[in-house]
Amino acid sequence: MSDITELNRLVEAIENESTRVEALRHLHALAEHLEARMPIAGISKASKSTEQQKLAKDPLAAMLNLKVIPIPGSASPLKLFLHTAVFSPEEWAKTFAEGLLKKPELFRGKTLVELGTGSGWISLLMLMRTQAASILGLDINPIAVAIAKLNSWLNGTTNDGTPINSQFGAPFTQAFLAKESDLLGEPLSRKAKFDHIIGCIPQVLHPDPRKLADESGERSHKDLYDLSNYCFQQGILEDRFGLPLIARALEEAQLCLNPGGRLTLVLGGRPGPQAIDQMFRRRGWEPTLIWSRRIQQADDTDLVSLVEIERTHQIRFNFFLSRDSQNPVSAETAVTVLGKNESIYHDLLVYQAETEHENPTFGFVSNLHKLGLDRLRKELDFSIISEEMVSFLNRFSHELLAHKTLPYPHECGDMSLRTALSRFLSNYCHHPTKPETLFVGPERAQLLALVLKAILPPDSTVLLSSSLESVYRTTIESLGLKVILGNDDLSELIHLDQLLKPAACILAPQQLAHPSQLMLDHLFAQARANPDRFYLIDDSAQFNIGSELNSNMTLRMAGRQRLPENLVFLYGLIKNTVFPDFELSFLVNAPEAWMPALEVGAELTYSRIPYQVQLYYQWLFEELLAFPFPEADVPPVRNQSNGRVAKLIEEISADPVFAPKPISLEDERLIRFDYGEVEYPVPELLIKGVFKGFLEQDSDLLPSVVRHRVKAYLEFTRRTTVSEERIVLGKGVFPVLAALMATLTQRLGRPPVVALPLGSYGPLYTLVAYHGGKVVEVKTDEKRGFMVDVAAIDSMDVKPDLVWLTQPNNPSGLFYDSQAVESIYKACSQRGIYMLADEIFFLLSDNRLGEWTPQSLSFLPLINTDGGKYLFLTDGVAKAFAAGGLRAGFLVCPDASFASQIQDLTPLPPRSTLRAWDTLYSAFLEESPHLLVDVKEELDGLKNYLIELRSELSRRRKKLQTLFKEHDVDDKMDTPYRGGIFLMAKLGKFRNQLATDKQLLINEDAWSRTPEWSRVSFSVPPDKFDEAFDRLSAFLGSKKKVTS
Repeated sequence: MSDITELNRLVEAIENESTRVEALRHLHALAEHLEARMPIAGISKASKSTEQQKLAKDPLAAMLNLKVIPIPGSASPLKLFLHTAVFSPEEWAKTFAEGLLKKPELFRGKTLVELGTGSGWISLLMLMRTQAASILGLDINPIAVAIAKLNSWLNGTTNDGTPINSQFGAPFTQAFLAKESDLLGEPLSRKAKFDHIIGCIPQVLHPDPRKLADESGERSHKDLYDLSNYCFQQGILEDRFGLPLIARALEEAQLCLNPGGRLTLVLGGRPGPQAIDQMFRRRGWEPTLIWSRRIQQADDTDLVSLVEIERTHQIRFNFFLSRDSQNPVSAETAVTVLGKNESIYHDLLVYQAETEHENPTFGFVSNLHKLGLDRLRKELDFSIISEEMVSFLNRFSHELLAHKTLPYPHECGDMSLRTALSRFLSNYCHHPTKPETLFVGPERAQLLALVLKAILPPDSTVLLSSSLESVYRTTIESLGLKVILGNDDLSELIHLDQLLKPAACILAPQQLAHPSQLMLDHLFAQARANPDRFYLIDDSAQFNIGSELNSNMTLRMAGRQRLPENLVFLYGLIKNTVFPDFELSFLVNAPEAWMPALEVGAELTYSRIPYQVQLYYQWLFEELLAFPFPEADVPPVRNQSNGRVAKLIEEISADPVFAPKPISLEDERLIRFDYGEVEYPVPELLIKGVFKGFLEQDSDLLPSVVRHRVKAYLEFTRRTTVSEERIVLGKGVFPVLAALMATLTQRLGRPPVVALPLGSYGPLYTLVAYHGGKVVEVKTDEKRGFMVDVAAIDSMDVKPDLVWLTQPNNPSGLFYDSQAVESIYKACSQRGIYMLADEIFFLLSDNRLGEWTPQSLSFLPLINTDGGKYLFLTDGVAKAFAAGGLRAGFLVCPDASFASQIQDLTPLPPRSTLRAWDTLYSAFLEESPHLLVDVKEELDGLKNYLIELRSELSRRRKKLQTLFKEHDVDDKMDTPYRGGIFLMAKLGKFRNQLATDKQLLINEDAWSRTPEWSRVSFSVPPDKFDEAFDRLSAFLGSKKKVTS
């Protein structure tokens, strides 16, 4: 019978009430027997009594030894059973005990966990000498767990079985429990919490790493003993210092501690104080050295692994030639000295630690654990994180835990953000506003561009404060407007306004730094005196998100009176020191008549503000609003002036893309089959990347790194190599497309002519017009699924500068096959026409096409024919990886010159977004850039993610096709070459009735310029899809069959 079986048999007998008395009698007799045979001065005390002879034959007597340990400050020693597979108390443990007992009051009434409990003696000591309420002893060694249980009963009962109480007053055997666990795995599995975690954990790498993967069967006693002596690599930075197991314990501990919880560990000082301190801080701990000793290096520890680490990583461990040495020597020297039978010493250090920024850190790491991202902890560095940053990450991870999505915000900012901003302005700035009157955009230059585009015709003159020149001048001139540069003195700016009569004034008077009511009255009077001009006041430099009494004085004073209808405040949130590139901006007192025009401009330029940026500012405002009592509501004054809008914007606003819906979008019953976003959880790898982006340090190399990753992504998904110099990065695809239109205009010296097929993505027609281009429609027909061919291109009356196609086609979801791809590009190239292939949905092909979308369906490989000198191609993370709210897209250009010009007009995504993008696309590299990530594993994860997503979309597509075919409204195209999240159905004339009767909204036929044919987008949450399908089926069933 094995040792563990014998040990557990006695434990079970003791724990069973019916056999406990006899089992305890046997336990104490066994201890006396073992104590009796302990040699004293070389003389054995062994007795030859009958009972002793009987005990001598007990298998436990053969496998166990007894050790008696005097306890400082206690009349009673500890008696410990020991086994060859379990560590005996030695200098490490005694030093640890001294550190723990230095301040016993810290443990009064606390619940503890001991990691690596071994024989359990430290836990039992704590119950004897402190008022700890309870202790859970954990060990990965099953023999150690059984020994610890026996030691608890041996020291916690008298010979007759009477319980002995701990200093706290609870029976030892109830206050101490021992369980088998790999570090804190057991309590983590049941979500247990404790007040204090203590431990003595091995920190020398195992000389035989193969032992970690050894699943041959039961471990030998030596193997079990080595579990207390050695650790294995964890694939983290601390591997090189022999600290991986301790680092993992630090991460797990924050998941098991109550508020105010602490951690006390004993460590060998061999890695050096700097490495140990950094290990704690990287994981969010604030460490304090509370006790230390210098001890002789144990003979049973193989230090060869430390020598190898020194050679591999060019570091030095700290050993000492004597107890009194002032300077350390390396592990290599230590091994050499030991080989000469000389002693070597090292320091033992007892550290106590508390979590820095405890509440948000506990919340954040708990959310990561619930998200299944424990492995991410090894890549994060909490030492560089501020309280504000980790507090936001707690909120952000909470949102991801709830939804696991990165959704698109509204064009003018989600109502949740605008509500928080409105309450902040009302409560802290005494400037009452309604959320629906606020417009929130990205950087203030982009917001100003929307405003000026909406209200001023080309060639208008703008008066600009000199302090705003670097912010706005390029933007203003890119709109074809003329700049008059003033200074920053209000009186002189007003004089220039009266003298030069500009169409608009964009002002940041220096007097706003210390505003007075008299100064504001002067400014407002000027605006009222010139109602035909617009005055935009940029008070960004003075705006603070805070509760200080002297903050935002201009807004406070302005809130006391009715503002001129032609004066608008523009605020950029430019003082963010935590995430400096997280900028949003908003308007106060904008005419309500502007709102539709601004929404149109947003949709056709930057499209949306990034979700994570919006959430950050929403969180900031909500934090400030969480504690003050609400003040009495003051009715806000709304700017209901006409607020003239430019003719171009009026025409674009009248396009079917922006037409009012036949049903309110606020209707709770509404299901949107007109929304072209992939409403699906984002892949785990991208979530990891987002967090890494927040926590990793900035680097000027990030844009270059991401271009390299895009190159790898294209090489894998299109089997084509593209020079990084040809790649443009943007906050989503639309900003890059807007910059492309501007670049073509500059190069051609005139508005570009853009060919768009009848049957294109609806907003493209208006996007071209908004940016000054001329749309030429390419004739298509329903028999070919509204797809373009060479004949259609040749039949155009006007030669276009650019042919714009989507692959797969949006709205039909049909792919151009490889032959069509080749012939269309060849026709454009031969005719000197640029071609733009929008492949944002490329990876979402029907699952019948294989594990990955065939590269032959992409236009990119055609650069191998003529160098791609006429080809633009765009893609990004929004669709295939369901991350529209992240805002990350790219454009491949015909050459580096085009790319440079377009990139100059395209703001880069925030650093955190670039890092997330880097993480996601790193999966497509051939090897990991830093060896901490298994790129094959990450790629397999993305492949499985896409297979699952594509399978679900294919299932829905087939189900809808079957329904449409049953009612004769399908496209009659029998082909597996489909993709995206949409289909065409002949439902145009039923669109409004479907919306009003069934609260199911699809695109109208005019949206895509396909008479009678509507786009049906089916990427909604699963429960909504099933409900929508039932509504659609019922609706079609109630109609007569529609003939084609």
